[in-house]
Amino acid sequence: MDKIKLYCYVDETGQDTAGRFFLVSVVLIDSVRKDELEKQLEEIEKKTGKNRKKWAKEELDIRIRYIREIAKIKNLQYSLYYSVYSETKEYIHLTTLSIAKAVLSRDMDDYAATIVIDGLTKKDTEKIRKDLKSLKIKYDAIRGMKDEQSAFLRLADCIAGFIRDYIEKKPYADELFKLLRAKKITIEA
Repeated sequence: MDKIKLYCYVDETGQDTAGRFFLVSVVLIDSVRKDELEKQLEEIEKKTGKNRKKWAKEELDIRIRYIREIAKIKNLQYSLYYSVYSETKEYIHLTTLSIAKAVLSRDMDDYAATIVIDGLTKKDTEKIRKDLKSLKIKYDAIRGMKDEQSAFLRLADCIAGFIRDYIEKKPYADELFKLLRAKKITIEA
């Protein structure tokens, strides 16, 4: 059996709360589904009017349409993970821990992950590398990228913002959160 190639796209929200709240969103997909999913995500962005804006700056009706369309993609089952933390500023370590929890939930031995993190600096790349090694996560590459560059990073940004909206009890988010959970698209790791 060939080694499974995973792609892990990561974004976060909550650094603005000075440690009170921190959430990491991880989009985890395999190479078999990657190209098709990327096309679907870009089509959904066009269809819903969801441009390359950050989630927090997007209009509410566009947020709702986007999440409803995401819920229709069967290939996203068991692909959108999130972890919530409170009373800590250990952002880099918690980002790595969230990646590890998502990857390990797949229960695979023969895999290698390419990890792409929104806005990752060179200094933080080394911290992530060390943490991943200590957590025994197999990876090919770790790199930073701006979320405007990737439909998957934009999805990670949206899921982080959406789950935060749900946790902060924004009225629109409750029904949509339950829909994504029922379809096994979002999973708390």
